[in-house]
Amino acid sequence: MNDSLRQWLDAEMKDYAPRFKAFNRRLMRRVPIWMALSVAAMVALGFGVGYDWQYVVKVHLLIGLGFAAFIWLCFWIQTRSVSMKKVRGMYEQALLELSPSDQEAFARQSPTGHADFMNSASDKYPARLTVGPDYWLYFRGGCSVYKVSDMKSLKAVQETTRVGYNVGDTRVRQNLGIGVSIVAGYREGTASASGGPSAKVYLENSKQLGEAQELIKKYCPKAGSLWGER
Repeated sequence: MNDSLRQWLDAEMKDYAPRFKAFNRRLMRRVPIWMALSVAAMVALGFGVGYDWQYVVKVHLLIGLGFAAFIWLCFWIQTRSVSMKKVRGMYEQALLELSPSDQEAFARQSPTGHADFMNSASDKYPARLTVGPDYWLYFRGGCSVYKVSDMKSLKAVQETTRVGYNVGDTRVRQNLGIGVSIVAGYREGTASASGGPSAKVYLENSKQLGEAQELIKKYCPKAGSLWGER
């Protein structure tokens, strides 16, 4: 990694670190709520099925406390399994896959902007989209770099999953929206296309999509004409 890219990465990590800490604090603030709900739910279940208070205290309350301890342990393990060292490692891995000339150009591109997405219900780290005029970088538990000059199209795609449930004796299947992606299509023969004809920036919802689109509009004018093309 050349000096200019290392300097960029040092500055990026310094800027990202407070978001990382805030994300973990936000995550841990939810723990007492889930612990209290697990205890209350088990106690309510005991009374709901007709047990007397002595049985509820001896059995259901203890089970609820066990669930609460398990929830705390899960969150504690999650916060200990992440670190800024791991974040830097994922950034370095993605950036080192660029050619030396791309590394130099990436580090020197200006202006750039970023958006942070605090998806504490699904992610271990705050997601960050960094956009410049020539390169984008998206970090979401993994890191990807997108080269704008290799793109031929941009579009927003609704992400869905297929779920099934019973209505009486009938099995019903339905598509359920789970997020939205910005899909970048690559021109044939480009370095980016060697990894696949397209790449995705996955986002949790339309609000995040709007933030990403505004970021692209502001910092990457080259991408403006690509929206909607196939």
